[in-house]
Amino acid sequence: MADLVDVKRKIAELETKGDIDDAIKTLEAAINEFPKEGSLYNKLGDLYVKVSREKNALHTYEKGARVFKEETYFPNAIALCKKILRFDKNRTEIYGLLGELHRELDQKGEAANYLLEYADRKRKANDLDTALKTYDMIKELVPNNPRILKTISAIYEQVGQKDRGSELLEEAKEIETKHEKFKETILEEKEKIGRETQEVAPPEVVEEAKEEVDAEAKEEIAETEEPAVVEEVPDMVDEEVDKKISIEDIVSPEVAELLKDEQRASAHGVDVVEKLSEIDKTIELGELYLKLDSTEEAIDCFRDAEQDAWQRKDYDKALTLNKRIAELRPFDLKSRQHLVEIARIREDNESKITYMLELAEALSRREAKSEAQKVYREILQIDPDNAIAKERFVPVEKTAASVDLGEVLRIEQSEAKAETIQSIEELVSEFRREVFESIGEGDYHSHYDLGVAYKGMGLFQEAVEEFEIAARDDGLKLKALEMTGSCYLEYDKIDDAIRVLHEGLATEGHADQDYFGVYFLLGSCYERKNDLKSALKSYVDAYNIDKKVPALNQKILQLKQKVTDELKKRRKNASGEALTEKSSSEKSKTQDKKSKITYL
Repeated sequence: MADLVDVKRKIAELETKGDIDDAIKTLEAAINEFPKEGSLYNKLGDLYVKVSREKNALHTYEKGARVFKEETYFPNAIALCKKILRFDKNRTEIYGLLGELHRELDQKGEAANYLLEYADRKRKANDLDTALKTYDMIKELVPNNPRILKTISAIYEQVGQKDRGSELLEEAKEIETKHEKFKETILEEKEKIGRETQEVAPPEVVEEAKEEVDAEAKEEIAETEEPAVVEEVPDMVDEEVDKKISIEDIVSPEVAELLKDEQRASAHGVDVVEKLSEIDKTIELGELYLKLDSTEEAIDCFRDAEQDAWQRKDYDKALTLNKRIAELRPFDLKSRQHLVEIARIREDNESKITYMLELAEALSRREAKSEAQKVYREILQIDPDNAIAKERFVPVEKTAASVDLGEVLRIEQSEAKAETIQSIEELVSEFRREVFESIGEGDYHSHYDLGVAYKGMGLFQEAVEEFEIAARDDGLKLKALEMTGSCYLEYDKIDDAIRVLHEGLATEGHADQDYFGVYFLLGSCYERKNDLKSALKSYVDAYNIDKKVPALNQKILQLKQKVTDELKKRRKNASGEALTEKSSSEKSKTQDKKSKITYL
């Protein structure tokens, strides 16, 4: 049995020599020998593409993706699926596979995107059973959401499966009832504890006696002050303690504990507390829901509070609330539209561009590509040099089929449609909207891993998008920026690479060793631009972090020699120019002299 490393080395040698056909034959034999090695399928597919055997390439990529899935290398499987869709966007099964893979990585937004696309394609192909099963799979991404259940129920009824529709509708009503009772319990307990806290007299503060006061005086002071505390407070405090314990008989232990924590916090707080506004009360309730992992209810509270703040023109509070919603729901468009509007009202173009970039990204991740392009175009009208918008904007001719961005956002802002929706297309559209309004970001580490897989397979643009998402996590930001810079360097976007890498250097809170790769990549960027001085400085900065990297030592010596030669060349040129100027000057004087003599 051949060694896999030797096989890969042989394939690389054949490819280098240009013997593509021999490399393909070697790979085909290797796959028979190592059928679980997904990287072989990727390489074979790439070689098929080189010799224009596209059909073979797509078949091989798909086999490789399924091998990677079986071996639980989900990011690699996703990368191969992306390669397939680059060549053929009509391979329906790939959308379903991508949905399953993203679900495995807990990337619910991406999973929903692909599963919705898969279900739509199956529905249009009259494969209703598969479409409905996929809708059921999607609802599991956002469990216990009554709005989504109601919409799926209506879809089932629309296609004639009324029994299943009734089951889902009943399930939605049960969840709504539980949510309502849960909310009422929390509100009642908060009001109860608020009343009890107001009834408790604030503890008297006894000033410390000065050192000059003798022991007898201290005792007298204690005797005169203690009765007031003993007579009024202890019995009342005992009663309150009993009441706190009884909370567990009414609500679950975790709710009781949270409410106790709130009471403790208020007992140790300032004696005179300002009465909370209705907006603040709603926000407080939302935060409590979050502590209990009831994110949907929390977001509803934040939306209500945001609307009140907006109507009162309290833009600071509206801004904070919209940011909170966007953080919890990265696919939400409504909150991002409001952020853009607030920045416009304040005439804050810098913030407006930031929020518009976030809006465009959310649209792209929801596969609303044409709408995202319109936002990027508007950004470039405000800031023609914006690097991100320039990178993402692709000029296209306007077609009659293009969707209006304002319409998309108006749909996001509209209230839920009436239950008497007639068209299944409208139902599916409503279902899509509800899903994206209810989905969180998921694990940032999985986005980082996916970016690494994309980069390894040459999908640099996709890799950059994943690393940008991963960079939202403070712990991953530096690594993600380094990888983003590496991607830009790979496909020769040097200025973008330098910009991102400098952003990485500005990221604080890491050990010196963590910045080594950033400095090294910066050196490579500057070297590519022939800015030898900046390149040498970056390499030296990397060397000061780790002096045991042979390749770096060699690089510094080479650049040092290049810089030295360049300086010598400049000096030589400067000396030559000086001599030329001197010679010209003397010649000019001689000519003047001759002219003078001739004149005389």
